[in-house]
Amino acid sequence: MPELDREAPSPLAAQIVGFYVRAIEDGRLRMGTRLPPIRDVAKACDVTRGTVQDAYRQLADQGLVEGTVGRGTVVLGGVKPALALAAAGPLSAYAEAALRRSQEMPGAPPLPAGRELVANFAELAPDGDRFPVDEWREAMDAVLQRRGAELLGYGHATNGLPELRVMLAERAHEIDPGLTADDILVTAGAQQALDLVLRTFCTPGDTVVVTLPSYHQMHGLLRAHGLQVVQVPFGAAGLDLDQLERALQRRQVRLVYLMPTFHNPTGRSLDRAQRQALMDVVARTAVPIVEDEYQCSLRTRGKAQATLRSLDPRGLTVTVSTVSKELFPGLRIGWVAGSADLLRPMAAVKRFMDLETSPLLQAALVEFVARGHLDRYSVALRAELKNRHDALQQACRQHLPPGCSITDPDGGFVAWLELPQPGHGERLAELASERGVRVVPGRVFDLHGQPSRGVRLSLTRANVQQVQAGIAVLADCARAIVAAPASARPFL
Repeated sequence: MPELDREAPSPLAAQIVGFYVRAIEDGRLRMGTRLPPIRDVAKACDVTRGTVQDAYRQLADQGLVEGTVGRGTVVLGGVKPALALAAAGPLSAYAEAALRRSQEMPGAPPLPAGRELVANFAELAPDGDRFPVDEWREAMDAVLQRRGAELLGYGHATNGLPELRVMLAERAHEIDPGLTADDILVTAGAQQALDLVLRTFCTPGDTVVVTLPSYHQMHGLLRAHGLQVVQVPFGAAGLDLDQLERALQRRQVRLVYLMPTFHNPTGRSLDRAQRQALMDVVARTAVPIVEDEYQCSLRTRGKAQATLRSLDPRGLTVTVSTVSKELFPGLRIGWVAGSADLLRPMAAVKRFMDLETSPLLQAALVEFVARGHLDRYSVALRAELKNRHDALQQACRQHLPPGCSITDPDGGFVAWLELPQPGHGERLAELASERGVRVVPGRVFDLHGQPSRGVRLSLTRANVQQVQAGIAVLADCARAIVAAPASARPFL
């Protein structure tokens, strides 16, 4: 039965719909399965039968279920021709959910045919024109010449090369002073690290707490693992700790997923007091935290904040990090920082996934850092990011109409532009694309795709001039949306 959150902004019927959509997507409800009778759901959830009827009707409208006299409401199975193989039965529930999510993955509206690009705020991938290709080739050649035969074979180091783990611990000293090489597990990027965390802590049917809005790729991973999700609002004042505390009282909650620094999609960061207050709430439970610090090295101002891991007296927080955003994504090296008790089972799971992360790439990264290339590249990248953020803030102050706001991050690649009403974010993305500006609408970052007030702006592919031109277009579109009569404003 669904668990409803009466404090959440989503209508109760929408929460029931979301519960059964996820159950169908992750394979827990297969083709031919009957949903519980409406009266049973109404009683269990303490809602009216009309609320459940509305939810079942929405599921039928999506082609997921069918109501039949004498049989009740039955799951139809595959809802798209491309998913016929999944509906036929040979795929695992994990594969079915991953296939559905990948095919339904929302994003920024495309530009109309023939429309010239003014600014691309949609892509969150580092700019390839800036990659230090020659310096990386130099580091790769050096380690191949010295240790080629060793590095091209099996390294027998599931946790990662010792020299890389030592280096990573040293570089993290400011934000996690107690971190040692023994507390690090090297992975094939941050995405594998997140997958390992879920495989280690969670079982299908468990519940994970995430922020609203939150990283949309994590939504797909959670669904593939057959996990339920509780969304806790994350706004200008930080995480809603009252809602977090209520969420943690649920018996099925097994994990909390957070981005405390340069949060995707808002760019916000928790300060020291907010981090400590959050930890005070979670520390009263035995629920682990995974903090995704994929952009923490891209700070352009202010003092770096301590990791949640370093503030957790229970030792139940793990930190996921990567060099993909700071350097280039083709270098699939990430890591998990955590206590030995947590990393030991995680390393065992990883061993059966891929034996180990490429020893050659790990050694080349150590060489690249030792030659000073990473520090020089990072200094230049942060300087350029600061210029783009400054241009963004100046353009928004100059052009945005009243009622609109922009976050002002202390670094990272993203910022969050917000309009007055739900649905405005989706309308802004549509209008902007017609004029050559691409942004990602806020509903992408809501697990249930609810109408949003905001859009995410990524600064990875927009230089200072493009930022200025793009914000001028977005401001014009926002002005038209805000000024439109209420009857003309779509509530998407």
